Amino acid sequence: METFTSTFKPHRERCGRPVKLSPIDQIAPRDYHIIYFFFQHQPGVEKESIFRNLEQGLQATIAQIPELLCSVVERRGDRDELELVYGRENGAAICFKDYTSGQLGQQWQHGSFHDLEREHFPYYKLESRLLLATPELTGGQLRCLAMQANFMLGRNVAAAANGSLSLSSPELELIDRDSIISGESGVQLADFPDWRSVTDAGDSPEVALKGTSWGSAPMPKVRYAVYYISEANMKRLRDNLTRPNDICPSVVEAVGAFLWSSVLQVREVDCRRYPEAKLSITIDTRARMRNPTVSSSYWGNLSEPNAVARMPTHLLSHSHKADPGKERWRTTLPDAALRIKQATAAVDNAAVRRLVGLLNQMPKATSLTWNVDRWPGPDMLLVCVNKLPFNSIDFGPQLGCSEALRFTVGDTEGKPDGRCLVLPPRRRDGRGLEAALQYDEQTLERLRQSTEFAEYFEWRN
Repeated sequence: METFTSTFKPHRERCGRPVKLSPIDQIAPRDYHIIYFFFQHQPGVEKESIFRNLEQGLQATIAQIPELLCSVVERRGDRDELELVYGRENGAAICFKDYTSGQLGQQWQHGSFHDLEREHFPYYKLESRLLLATPELTGGQLRCLAMQANFMLGRNVAAAANGSLSLSSPELELIDRDSIISGESGVQLADFPDWRSVTDAGDSPEVALKGTSWGSAPMPKVRYAVYYISEANMKRLRDNLTRPNDICPSVVEAVGAFLWSSVLQVREVDCRRYPEAKLSITIDTRARMRNPTVSSSYWGNLSEPNAVARMPTHLLSHSHKADPGKERWRTTLPDAALRIKQATAAVDNAAVRRLVGLLNQMPKATSLTWNVDRWPGPDMLLVCVNKLPFNSIDFGPQLGCSEALRFTVGDTEGKPDGRCLVLPPRRRDGRGLEAALQYDEQTLERLRQSTEFAEYFEWRN
């Protein structure tokens, strides 16, 4: 069995039934989350048996989240909206590919599990054309979930999913998505400095879909660099950013401030052209919603609006080599951590409902985009998935928990996008964190040469 695909389809009584999405789902609906799990293949366990167990796990997940059987389609109307639809010919799919034998055996050229493990599972070796099941369907539709199990050289298993996957999640609450959060009335775009209107005259279509306009200028070569910070170094960083009489910053506040400043130092941004730098941070607002509350297991987008912290670019980018008095450690970095704390606290029930109210009165669901300039400007996006227990998901006695996790959101098409992914630690790493930074190679090389950054973060690949 070199390749095989199994598709789960909705019951005929559900076919054709739409699931209307909420305005928050609509604001950035064009991105897939891609999750890679890596496992060692245990001796004596048949490959087909592993695939069948993954198949059963997917079936159990679908029983908890039936909407995974839907496809994503354009909704009729002039609002440029999407919706989910149960379709008889679509459904959720899991694909199996064996790159250890037959015609597929020559396609995987990135070594064994131990080779990947020694290099800490670099992103550039995770070729989507080999490892990802295609979500595209006929007629321009997309699957909500497409999963693929791959056996590579060394007989390891890599399971990749486009969408969301949880094999051990509690029973999820199915809610009327389009009315889960009511919006406030009387709000205006001028009240939202972190958002701007997408104008047909000045913005290309990619702005509405991705929030970034790269223009026509030649792009530098871009890749991911993965770093690791240990629990001990996180504590030391937090302690060093705590001023007298201040509350110790959280992990995200301390790590975010240090990453923000360290990357800006090596970006070589023109401070006169870009006097202010912004750090956007994803916030899970489920626990912050009131009247009604939102279940922590609600399956949907509740990561807008982002928290946005601001700092003068020249302060953040001031080189530590030109700071013998360590003023940035006494003032700049603690101030950055404090601004992150304040920005995070501001994303509350009222902020979400005000954004929904603004979205409802826009001409289209894609009329707004984030008011940032992550390229060539100085702004950064911090995507925090470090609290999600991906590495604790038990895939059963044959696989257990994954040895490593890699995560991406959206497709930057190999172009710089100023993003940093804060990932949960590998199980062997204890309570540290991994960070994946997506920048041009020159920026990443300068960051690797930073002695100050190396005091806290260990370069992995």
